[in-house]
Amino acid sequence: MISDTLIIAGSIFAGIYVIATVGYLMFRQYMRLKEAELKLEHARLDDFRAHLERQLMELNAKFSSSEMRWKELNHLVLSGQGTEHESIPLRHEVAPSKFLESHGINASSIKIKSNLIFVLTPFHDDLRDEFETTAAVGLEVGFNVVRGDEKASQGDIFPQLLGLIVSARVVIANISGRNPNVFYELGIAHALGKPVILLAHSETDVPFDIRSKQIVFYKTNEELRERLSKMLARTLLAAEV
Repeated sequence: MISDTLIIAGSIFAGIYVIATVGYLMFRQYMRLKEAELKLEHARLDDFRAHLERQLMELNAKFSSSEMRWKELNHLVLSGQGTEHESIPLRHEVAPSKFLESHGINASSIKIKSNLIFVLTPFHDDLRDEFETTAAVGLEVGFNVVRGDEKASQGDIFPQLLGLIVSARVVIANISGRNPNVFYELGIAHALGKPVILLAHSETDVPFDIRSKQIVFYKTNEELRERLSKMLARTLLAAEV
């Protein structure tokens, strides 16, 4: 009698164990499939964003496809490359900010690096050569030039970008193609009082409310190197006043 009871109890326990094990394995398989789907969706979104950025750049390129058209588009804001610019003195300390604190940045622990230029630029190959040209200009005058995607970072990359903006002596923003991330980070740089130089292919890249800022217009890397060198020298001189 007792043995029959034990056999029945053992069978029930074994059945429950098998059902629980099968359920657990099925749940694990389901989670793996969902994780794979999420990764695939993220990859699709990244590809879609890159596609949109490329289309924006191509549209702007069409607007300035000829030298005559480029000059027509830019003659209203060529004053951005003049000799008079706002004077922003070099700061060595960062003012406290609730915005910075909300992203885990302690202003009192950050010092502005006198030899650091941070470049805001879309992260795709179309502008890689232009970043390398910008970096070469900075290196010629003894600066370390970096952009936000050069160091691998797990999780949210924004605190890393924000830290580089805060600690940079000068911020250079390539607004060609009107990348929304670049404009967001550019607004932060302006709010922090950073000396900023804008790079653009044409006036169509420049919203009206920042056309009074320092802008380097260029069509080739040679033009970028020559004009950025002059603009950077003037910006550094103004910052020391």
